[in-house]
Amino acid sequence: MPEHGMGTDPTSGVRHQSDIAIESSTEHTDAGPVFARFTRPRSDVPTTLAVVSDMHVSTEKQGTWKVFHRTQSRLRTVLADANARDVDAVVFAGDLTEDGATQDFETLDSILSTLEVPFFAVPGNHDVPKSFDAHETPALSSFESDFAHGGLPFHERIGGVDILGLNSAETPDGSLADSHDGEISADQLAWLDDNVPNIDTPIVVMHHNLSGLSCEEGVHSWRSSFPTRNADELVDLLARHDVPLHVSGHLHVPSVTETNGIREIVVPSLCSFPQAYLLFEIGPAGTTVRFVPTADPEETKEAYVHAKRGSARSDAVAEMTLDRLSALPLADEWPSTVN
Repeated sequence: MPEHGMGTDPTSGVRHQSDIAIESSTEHTDAGPVFARFTRPRSDVPTTLAVVSDMHVSTEKQGTWKVFHRTQSRLRTVLADANARDVDAVVFAGDLTEDGATQDFETLDSILSTLEVPFFAVPGNHDVPKSFDAHETPALSSFESDFAHGGLPFHERIGGVDILGLNSAETPDGSLADSHDGEISADQLAWLDDNVPNIDTPIVVMHHNLSGLSCEEGVHSWRSSFPTRNADELVDLLARHDVPLHVSGHLHVPSVTETNGIREIVVPSLCSFPQAYLLFEIGPAGTTVRFVPTADPEETKEAYVHAKRGSARSDAVAEMTLDRLSALPLADEWPSTVN
């Protein structure tokens, strides 16, 4: 991957962070730089959501590009920030744990007990049982009970918007048990088809991604093992119902893309560089999405170094992330006269 003129010091590429004013999120007066602005979704009831993805909370693991030894502190920072900002809800876009070990879910539960606002989550491929895991992972029904208010898919009205949560990580026939791929089951597609026409302001959230980024050269050369298998079928349904926004995680590369007219936001990873979440501010003029870091400069540098030294994949993810963060906002549909 290109080194951006970094010479022999792999950490000097972090200079991009100063370009977008990334700083510790303990400062609540500034919600962070604009990540994207859309004319839709809109709401007459101003609504603020904290959207978090790929926490990979780990009790025992250390290091790697996912910086496992920081995962608990990163999550605590997000929750404290969400409490301080008094957001309407926190939405988690999957991979809450690293491989779904019982002790990791127990640690996650303990940390989430400090959250003072409602929260909702969809599962990621690391949150559900896999045939290749050496440990036992709680069944999906346990995840639904603890994090999805009793069931998946779910519909939650938050302020002036409607969150539609889908399970892309596990299918009833077990077809994903041997893979980190995603899929939306036929029953969920039917549920969407029936419910979306009756919903005012839908935002669809799931862990896996649509196909809009798959043709971008170099970005997902490692992604072929992790797609949403029936993404095109889902996109056709969302387009038919004019859904204004799809939100996912999974890739660890913050992105904005479009597939057949459907806007998609890929949320940054909380565990790996850049260790951030997104703040959605939805009002009458549209939606402003802000990038909110959760690590101080030294911690950000640590995560970047881990990514650079981890593997070709993690190096590529770090460089792609830098490219995006140096070009914020990634989309801006608002007229220049709107502040």
